Order: sequence, then structure tokens, then C-alpha cells
Amino acid sequence: MRITSNMTANNAIYNLQQNLASLSKLQELSTTQQNINTPSDNPASAGVLLDIADKLKATDQYNSNITKASTFMQVTSTALTGLSDFMTQAKSLMDSISSGTSDATQRQTVSNQLATLKKQIVDMANTQSADGQYIFGGTTGTTPPFSNSSNAYAGDSTQINIEVAQNSTQAMNITGDRILKGTGSNPSYGSTDILQTFDNLIAAVNANDVTAMKQGSTDLDAGAQQITNAQIDLASRMTRLDSMTKMNTSNKTTLQNMASNIQEVDLATVGVQLSQQQTAYSAALSATAKISQMSLLNYLS
Repeated sequence: MRITSNMTANNAIYNLQQNLASLSKLQELSTTQQNINTPSDNPASAGVLLDIADKLKATDQYNSNITKASTFMQVTSTALTGLSDFMTQAKSLMDSISSGTSDATQRQTVSNQLATLKKQIVDMANTQSADGQYIFGGTTGTTPPFSNSSNAYAGDSTQINIEVAQNSTQAMNITGDRILKGTGSNPSYGSTDILQTFDNLIAAVNANDVTAMKQGSTDLDAGAQQITNAQIDLASRMTRLDSMTKMNTSNKTTLQNMASNIQEVDLATVGVQLSQQQTAYSAALSATAKISQMSLLNYLS
């Protein structure tokens, strides 16, 4: 086959274009420091990176959920501690008059203090989180779950679950019916109606009914244990959130390392390749220039 000057020129141009494309790619890698800048660079790896990005976003959302739940639970823990303290004070008051030998003035003082403690318990049970949600109200978090005029519970028994990992949830709230009314389940903390217990105690103290006072003291113990059970449950949930945070953080680090291994450029290697490619391109330009300068006389000589 006869090699014409046009074929030689076309071949030279093709080689220049190939060299220039390689040079441009290496310059892009050096500038962006990323192996994959468009999906077409490596479709398979690009798909893996997209999947990793989705998982990282999900992990960030899980950690955000955990942070919100942890703050909510810390407020709940403080409230439960307050309730427990009030129960301890009530038991101490009852121990001071349990013999039935106290005088009317002492009993009236105890009765008044019990009434005050009940109001404080109601106030504590109406604790709100930073965003104004009543922590013991279930999903009806915009309405106070308890009042001083009625022992009824105005909230619901719904557990508010948050997603802490893929296909894994955690209830972040404790409903007031389980704490103060002794109803509800999932789990049940006890069966003592603490608010009614205070009413019964106040009536028993006012009547100097020793039998009723002793029963009330027993009910106070049961109610205190009820709150303790809630504290134990809450503590276990908070421990789990801590564990899930550590797991998510570890998973995030693993995913980031995977993405880095795929995406990050070895600058030292790229630098050497870029220098070599620039040299090759310059040589190709020089050779092409010499070829393009040749005329018919060069071929005849």
C-alpha cells in the first residue's frame, strides 16, 4: 500500500490528539486530586462511590437522630430524678408519723407537705424539652399530660421511635401513664397510681387512720420502685444510644476510607506520569512540525 503525505498527516494528528487527551486527563487528575470526576471515567467505581455517599448521608442522619434522642433522654432523666426525690421526701414524712402518736398540728403539717409534694410531682411530670414538647405526654406532646385538678392522664401511651441504624430503632420517650398511673406497658414499670396514693395518704393523715397510713407508705415504696424501674429502663436506652453512636462513627470511618481508596489520586505517581506525558507530547509536536514542513522536493531528493 502506498503511503501518502495525507495519510502521514492524518496519523500524526491522531497521535497528537491521543497524546493531548492523555495529557489533559493527567492534568485533570493533578488539579482535582480525584480519580473519578465524571461517571464515564469508571462507571463501576462511580456506582460504588454513589452507594457509599448514600450510606454516609444515612449514617449522618442516624447520628443526628441519636443526638436529638440523647438530649430528650437527658431531660427525662433529670425529671425522673426529681420525681424520685419527691417520693423519698414523702416516705420520710410518713415515717415521722407512722406510729399514730403524732398530734393534730404535726399531722396537718405533714398533710400540707404531702399536698405540696403532689403538686411538685405534677409539675415535674409536665416537664418540657427544649423544643417545648412535654416529655411524658407521648405523641400528644403539645398538651400537659397532668393537672392539679385531676389525677387523669391526658397524654397517650405511644412510644416515639427513632432510627439509629439501618433497620434498627429505639424508643426515646417514657409515657406518663406508666410512671405515675401504673398503667400502660412496653414495658410496664409497676401498677401503682402514685397520684391517687398521695390523695389517699393525705386523707389518712387527716383522719389519723394508722392502717391507711401504713398502706399508703407501702404504696409509696411501690411507687418509688416504679420510678426506679423507669430510670433503669432509660439508662439502658441511653447506653444503647452511646453504643450505636460508636458503631455509626466506626462505619462512617470505614466508608470514608473506602471512598478515599477509590477516589484519591496518588499525586507522586501522577506527577511522574504528567512529566513523561508532557515530554512525549512535546516530542510529538516537534516530529509533526518537521513532517508538515516536508514538500514534494523533499520526497524527490
